[in-house]
Formats: sequence, structure tokens, C-alpha cells
Amino acid sequence: MRVLIVEDEVIIAIDIQDTLESAGHTVIGIALTINDALAFIQAGCPDLALININLREGRGAGINLARDLLEQYRVPSLFVSGQCSEARQNRDAALGYLAKPWRTRALLDSVEVARRLINGQDPAPLPPELELFGWRQPQQSGWTG
Repeated sequence: MRVLIVEDEVIIAIDIQDTLESAGHTVIGIALTINDALAFIQAGCPDLALININLREGRGAGINLARDLLEQYRVPSLFVSGQCSEARQNRDAALGYLAKPWRTRALLDSVEVARRLINGQDPAPLPPELELFGWRQPQQSGWTG
């Protein structure tokens, strides 16, 4: 998958990039800010964005970005954050929520779950660290976004 990482903690972002690229995914960029993310989107839409909820622009900035990416570019997101309650309160903005800290395998499995959802497939099995939002049963055909 082509993935955009939106994370303002550089070490975490590089770790995510290394993990995804080692598994064969393409990281189209690491965005430290909303403006960085939008520049990467303009250069070429990813299949998925991994977005931290709290960015340099302030508390909850990643939520607004996830909403904008979905509404304007049809790019789905997974929240990758320690902000569980904010993620749940904004479940309409993302496919789901991967809680920090996560295991490497959980990150990779969560990206795979997102790929299956995007393709209208049954997302199971789910890693325990991943909470899905807006997902219907497989017979109802995929993510409701």
C-alpha cells in the first residue's frame, strides 16, 4: 500500500516508515505538520494515512486533517495515537484507532486490516490494539466511511 505518515515525533515517524517499508509498503512521505501532509497529498494520493491526533498545530489537529483527507481526497486514515477518547469521539473521521504504544506486528496487521476494508473485504482477524470505526458486517460490503 501507499501510505502517508502524519506524525510530529520524528523518531516515531521514522520507525513507522522503516517498519512499513520492510514489509513492502511504499511510504509516500512523513508529514510533521498539516501543511506537509497536504503537500504530499497534492503530489500523489496515498491509499491510507496514518495520523497522530495531536500535531504541532495543536490538540486534535490530526482529527481535522483526517476529516479533510476523507472528504476532499477520499483518502481513509487510521488514527495512531495515545488519545483514545478523542479518537472515539471522532470515529466518523477514520477507519479506526491504533493505540500507542503498539507492537510492530500490530502496526503491520492494522495496515493490512485497513487494506481489506478499503477493498470491501472482511477485515478479520484484528490485532488487539486496533479498534475499528464505521465498519459494517462483510455482507453489507465494507467500510461505510
